[in-house]
Amino acid sequence: KDTASSAFVVGQKWGAVGANRYLIRQVRAKMDFVKSSAAVKLLKSELTEGILIEDKANGPAVIASLKSTVGGIVAINPQGGKEARAHAVSPLIEAGNVFLPDPGIEPWVEDFIDEWCAVPNGAYWDQVDTTSQALTWMRKYDDIVMTAPFSLTGSSHFRGRV
Repeated sequence: KDTASSAFVVGQKWGAVGANRYLIRQVRAKMDFVKSSAAVKLLKSELTEGILIEDKANGPAVIASLKSTVGGIVAINPQGGKEARAHAVSPLIEAGNVFLPDPGIEPWVEDFIDEWCAVPNGAYWDQVDTTSQALTWMRKYDDIVMTAPFSLTGSSHFRGRV
């Protein structure tokens, strides 16, 4: 349900060039099944090769309703806890290989950075967890454009690293 007490649903679109990872787009809101499905379709419409959907909460219903009309959906069941997953991708971030859009263009970037800075004590982990799952998946499949759970170069849209 998309009520005030609901958890956030996050969808992200990522790109890769060599070792660098680029967060291209993010959708984050409190969404019910219908809105979650619409968000998946929106991100898929943007030339996305793969769509990872967490096989929890309303994920199985979204997968079941879209798998015959939206190609590339992969159900995932993340291993370990959220903090462990975030820790596992921290070397990639610390090495300067993860780029975010300019906050002047994409205002949500400030909240994204704040959420990462609050780990492990922050109230929300949805953006952190989506990012860690996307970066983990991308280690398996280099140079793809994908949408992370519901998971360039030289562009002025990207102004720095995480």
